[in-house]
Amino acid sequence: MAPVEKDHVDSDTEFDENELTSVVVTKYQTAADIANKALKKVLDAIADGAKVTDLCSLGDKTIEDLAKGVYNKGNILKGIAFPTCVSPNATICHLSPLSSDPEGATVLAKGDVVRIELGAHIDGYIAQVAHTVVVGMSKDDPVQGRQADVFVAAQTAAEAALRLMRPGNTNMQVTDMIQVAAEDFDCKPVEGMLSHQLQRNTLHGEKEIILNPSETQRKELQPQTFEEGEVYTLDILVSTGAGKPRALETRTTIFKRNPDVTYLLKMKTSREVLSQAQKRFGNMAFSLRHFEDEKKARMGIVECANHGLVAPYQVYYEKEGETVAHLMFTVLLMSTGPLKVTGATWEEGSVKSEKEVKSEQLKELLKQAVKSKSKSKNKKKLLDCLNSDDLPQTQKAAATTESK
Repeated sequence: MAPVEKDHVDSDTEFDENELTSVVVTKYQTAADIANKALKKVLDAIADGAKVTDLCSLGDKTIEDLAKGVYNKGNILKGIAFPTCVSPNATICHLSPLSSDPEGATVLAKGDVVRIELGAHIDGYIAQVAHTVVVGMSKDDPVQGRQADVFVAAQTAAEAALRLMRPGNTNMQVTDMIQVAAEDFDCKPVEGMLSHQLQRNTLHGEKEIILNPSETQRKELQPQTFEEGEVYTLDILVSTGAGKPRALETRTTIFKRNPDVTYLLKMKTSREVLSQAQKRFGNMAFSLRHFEDEKKARMGIVECANHGLVAPYQVYYEKEGETVAHLMFTVLLMSTGPLKVTGATWEEGSVKSEKEVKSEQLKELLKQAVKSKSKSKNKKKLLDCLNSDDLPQTQKAAATTESK
């Protein structure tokens, strides 16, 4: 990994690279701006006849091009934190196929349900985002029926979860409320899917939020308490079906380095693939699509995965005919409340469900403001961000709102 810049600290002061200083918040905001713009670029390109591989490449290229325009002083690693995935219909997540894969020929059609997921980072500070649409949806041709139910269920679950992500609350409170929100719309969260704490250069931090845990998983889970200054990727996946993800025979193309695992690889090809991945992506996730020689990448990654040097992101499926809504956003736990820095919305009137929230507990939670009324030292941090030349205008607007 290339050398990185650090916040200035006195020589006798211990440096905490995960503290949400104004410099660190700015980097998260900049990464979020890139992720949001890349997502919009892919969403705008989704249409009848669009090819999945082209959409994945478009998202990745947009992230890399935008990253080139920021933080150009010093050798800061920046760019893709999670490769663009475009998962249609029964495919729940992580589809980022090679052109040589059978899925590489997938072309979208009007009425397809499509989930887009991607991530960007600046200096190891990560912002991820996901959104779900129906090809051709609009206020004149809205999503209705069970598809609309699951879309609104996921959005409701996300809004509820965001309000619970406060210091003193626990991950299991979020898990349970997401379950309530989904069931109010006769849907189910996708079993076992995880949201992760983010730290610098770390996609999967120590703390997690699980969706719809099995009895075994619930017994093994330990409640974890949210603390001010933490950062999370909140990953909401809700299904009209049983919510039981299945891994089929689709090739896994997305991996991330396991930095704590060492092994002397036997094959030269494997060593070259791992070296290229580390040099370009560090500890971030990468796709085999990112290698010039896909055949060589397919061969080399096998030995790396077999010995735990990289962790795979398998492609998961729901039962045919069911609909899964996937929403993901990145949240900074500030003293004024959770600050959501990534995400997308549907056009007003383009999703019409006849169902509504039934739980009184959930109704009361949704009435609560996301931000606290109290002012704090966080206001100064955000105002400092406004004066940073590196913070994009769209994120300055968000920081301005947060500081009021």
